[in-house]
Amino acid sequence: MEVRPGQEFQVIAGSRTVRVQCPMESRGGQYIQITVPPDPVVRPNLLGMAVLTSATGIEGGGAVRMRAEVVAANEQQSQSRNQQSSSSSAPSSQPTTYMVTVPEGISSGMQFAVEVAGERMMVTCPANVQAGMNLRILPPTPSSSAPTRLNGTSLDRPPEQHLSRSAPPCPPMMQMFEVVVPPGVRPNQPFSLMANGQRVLVTCPADVKPSQKIRFQLPIGNPNDKNKDAPAAQLSYESVKDGWARTIRVTDMKFQWVRMNENGAIDLATQSHFDAKHSAFTRTLKYMEGNDPRMRTGVLELVSANESSVDSSVERGGREVVSYAEIAAAHKRGTYEEKAAWFQHICNERLKIEWNDGHMRLNVRREHLLHDSIEAVMSLSRDDLRKIWRFEFLGEVGIDAGGLAREWYQLVTEAIFDADMGLWLSNSTNQMAMRINPSSEMACPEDHLIYFRFLGRVMGKALFDGHLVAGHMVRHLYKHILGWPITFEDLELADEEYYNSLKSLLDIKNVEDMCLDFTFTEDALGTNKVVELLEKGADTNVTNENLPEFLELNLKYHLMERVKPQLTELLLGFFDVIPEALLTIFDFQELELLMCGMPVIDIDDWMKHTVYQGYFEQHGEKSKTCKWFWQIVRDEFDQETRARLLQFVTGTSGVPSRGFSVLQGNDGNIRQFCINGVTKEYSLYPKAHTCFNRIDLPVYSSKDELREKLKVAIATSATGFDIE
Repeated sequence: MEVRPGQEFQVIAGSRTVRVQCPMESRGGQYIQITVPPDPVVRPNLLGMAVLTSATGIEGGGAVRMRAEVVAANEQQSQSRNQQSSSSSAPSSQPTTYMVTVPEGISSGMQFAVEVAGERMMVTCPANVQAGMNLRILPPTPSSSAPTRLNGTSLDRPPEQHLSRSAPPCPPMMQMFEVVVPPGVRPNQPFSLMANGQRVLVTCPADVKPSQKIRFQLPIGNPNDKNKDAPAAQLSYESVKDGWARTIRVTDMKFQWVRMNENGAIDLATQSHFDAKHSAFTRTLKYMEGNDPRMRTGVLELVSANESSVDSSVERGGREVVSYAEIAAAHKRGTYEEKAAWFQHICNERLKIEWNDGHMRLNVRREHLLHDSIEAVMSLSRDDLRKIWRFEFLGEVGIDAGGLAREWYQLVTEAIFDADMGLWLSNSTNQMAMRINPSSEMACPEDHLIYFRFLGRVMGKALFDGHLVAGHMVRHLYKHILGWPITFEDLELADEEYYNSLKSLLDIKNVEDMCLDFTFTEDALGTNKVVELLEKGADTNVTNENLPEFLELNLKYHLMERVKPQLTELLLGFFDVIPEALLTIFDFQELELLMCGMPVIDIDDWMKHTVYQGYFEQHGEKSKTCKWFWQIVRDEFDQETRARLLQFVTGTSGVPSRGFSVLQGNDGNIRQFCINGVTKEYSLYPKAHTCFNRIDLPVYSSKDELREKLKVAIATSATGFDIE
């Protein structure tokens, strides 16, 4: 292929491979002269893979115990954060120190970069210290009036040269809202309303009663906002009903989940026990410093959904680079494509480190692809993960203009998700979706956690750079990434048979007759393993009184506890690259599409391999309602809505490589897409049974009614709201 002016091509210059941009006045076949800088000095003591640190004190799988000095440093940071959150006064006069490890290749008098407390700074190695030894440093206090050089390039902030490409937002304009406290709200009680298109959580002041007015402020934009179509500030009491909704807390500008009752108000009922229909939990991830500065660690927990929160802006070294106003505006973008485009713009223009400020070259051998890739990616710092990467398959001729990167992401994720490797398993209810193998330690005893940290980094980097990964995951894993509420119904997609057995306990008059205890028997590669759900669980019988606790512990165990070490590393790796706040604009269906790509859906193949049951069994696709259904899917649904319909019915947007003829069900056997005709008395809206790839479709009287009800069912499947 002829190189055109402005295009880049690759040449061999001495012992080096370099990229050259064709001058505008030159053409293919002409000679040009290039000047190559001298070969850089490469120290023989290159940094190897960073070691994982266990935050729980349990070693194994590639993670080591946290050193005593690191434990002390983390405790000091935790105390400092607690003091700052509990007091609005000036920072404590007691200085905070940090422990860092001198990297390999660094000797006395040399400088090396470290990142502490979200800031990057240069440290000079003392005369009596060698590589591998620990240093305790006292960072200077940054000046509020004159930012110092030390604040320049932390993980969450691009270098100053990069900022000129797309400057961070100026302080946003604030809009004052005046609202009337709704009836029934007591002092110090929260209530919810819509302000400027965002659901806001407001706490009623102690001296205010219903019908009185209060005021609060929200950021609504910034002076440099070029979006002339941005909606004006609005205020309303519109609300969703019977489900979980994300709000913005006015007190600290953090996103928080609240449950809305059937009247559209915040459900303030205090539940003393687990409720299978209403209770929900979200994951929290507390970050901690690891033994190696390149690889932080953390503690993962499940808490009540209304107790978790996430930042509504992205900061670097105390400087905001993506504001709440921008994220709030992105929430209101109408389509998935618009939100995905905004996300990619922020990654490219605000977070990515420019080529001239540092870039990475990954050289891998195709025959040792996974080994070489893990060695490379696990040796990088979090800064390196946001640099531009270039790939080279050693011994092959090829210029990485994007194609090699796409191939690398495809190959390494295929290898990791391969069930034969023992790290992931096909989900029992959907063979297209993968779940973490609870017994992955038995498959890779020495390093299984390293693989999950590596995969998390690769998935985050792929999302950051706009590439796709090869594996679809079960639904609750996408929810864990987003920090979305996990409910009892999510257990159905993880283990449909066990979910039904647990659900049936709710209808039994005397549960003690079942002779159950607080244990679960796990199949670990053919060996039965009894797991106690609580201390002395084998000696605790399940009764009507403790049944809610039994259901709650089963939910937590199946959706997190059984794979907590693996999931912790997966999330840590993912958030080594992606700020959590940016993901708040997506639901879990959109995240799957963003990571795995929009499926290529052959409507003719879909229709050909669909079976009909119930009221449609006799006439099949010729039934009037079925004709309308396929007309809407083919002629009115765009690619995104078709993918969401597929997610709604089968649990994933993935389509088998051989098409719908080999679509599998929960038993691993072929279960083709099924449309089951029901009456509107049975259900007013379409219902999905993902274990059987079946949609219960009411017999509607008009095409318009079908269209409306189908769109509502698809939309609400990603929110957890009741549509009955």
